[in-house]
Amino acid sequence: MRINFQNIAVWVFFLCVLAGCTSVPAKQKIPVAKTEHTIYFIYREWHTSILIDANTVARHSRYLQPEAAGQRFIRIGWGDGNYFTGKSKTFGSATKALIASSHSALQVIAYTQPPFASIPPETRVPIAITDKGMRKLIRYLDSSFALDESGQVIPLQAYVTGSGNFYQASGHYSVFSNCNTWSGRALQAAKLPVRSSLQLTAQSVFEQAKHISDYQQSIGLFAATGEKIE
Repeated sequence: MRINFQNIAVWVFFLCVLAGCTSVPAKQKIPVAKTEHTIYFIYREWHTSILIDANTVARHSRYLQPEAAGQRFIRIGWGDGNYFTGKSKTFGSATKALIASSHSALQVIAYTQPPFASIPPETRVPIAITDKGMRKLIRYLDSSFALDESGQVIPLQAYVTGSGNFYQASGHYSVFSNCNTWSGRALQAAKLPVRSSLQLTAQSVFEQAKHISDYQQSIGLFAATGEKIE
């Protein structure tokens, strides 16, 4: 039976529209005390990712430590193994990934310098989290790696220059479990009051993250630059 991916794409579009209603995080659940760490939530077109201080990652992550050593920041995202790595970037492959993904992938980009000049300010927000939240977030990131029989991470080929390193990931990519629901669950792991279920679009998750960031900034946790005020 031949699958019509164009028809599927239309249905996916309507599902994303229906699921795009953003939940507003409850202010009383937003962390404001003992928020020792700052992470950055980033969106680009249909995709979201998380930027974290590399030294913290190097201290607490089992699988990201080699990537984080000697770096300033680490950026992590999750997606379909073929489309995300650049192996196939066609419209058909993007649509196929939503219903018949063969595997998922983690993207890890290491920065030796702060990357903020290359990330438009309207597409990133700082979020303050507790030490417990940071440890749980890193534990979530580690659990997102698929491992081989010897317990080692599984590198994947990157087909686009400058796109960082890719690893086979745990979890099955689909229309209802995509990069944005993964990012939403990462924020939940960090003890942040966001919804991830049916938050299928980058905008729906980013708006929740921005609401948290705006509230934290309104009570003086951040300077105008977005840096944590000690």
